[in-house]
Amino acid sequence: MREIAYDEVHHAQQHFRSLLNSVAYPGTIRDLQPVEVTPPPGLSRSSVLLAFALLNADVSFHLVDFEPDSADYLTANTRASAAPIAEAAFVFARGDSDPELLEGIHCGSLPYPDTAATLVLQVAQLSPSPLPGGLKLELEGPGVKGMATVFVRGLNADLLLAVQARNAEFPLGIDTFLTSDAGGRPSALAIPRSVQAAWEQL
Repeated sequence: MREIAYDEVHHAQQHFRSLLNSVAYPGTIRDLQPVEVTPPPGLSRSSVLLAFALLNADVSFHLVDFEPDSADYLTANTRASAAPIAEAAFVFARGDSDPELLEGIHCGSLPYPDTAATLVLQVAQLSPSPLPGGLKLELEGPGVKGMATVFVRGLNADLLLAVQARNAEFPLGIDTFLTSDAGGRPSALAIPRSVQAAWEQL
């Protein structure tokens, strides 16, 4: 269950920098250096690499509709603990999930907005080019020069709407990562709560 090929220092630092750049420049798809990991069925490699970089013994996570052994796998490799969604610092779900999954997710408090959860959504594909049948996302806000456009396949638009509703009372809200394994390349895209998103179906 422990990933022998994953270097907790070298790989984690590289992936952390990629994710940090993704947050600093929303709308930019960042590749995560591939590492030979074997997560349980249903849990993507990109989500696992993000988890390995960001989770530790001081934070908790919640998995929505993943195999039960997925939680044991993440705990074994990050020392983070599973928790109810209302208490979790990170929530992992599929991008095509029902928006009801956000019920109870922690959006922070006015004294401590930084305690809000981070949402990680697995999607089928992220691309700077149009994806037939996917969504065209347009992002505006801090870190975005003008407007950033990105295309996503495997993301429920109603879920995006629910995220925006949670972010309506900024600085309260949730930060979101989209992760994808398309083409054998693990990648991530950040949508911070400070960023406004508009979308249309292609």
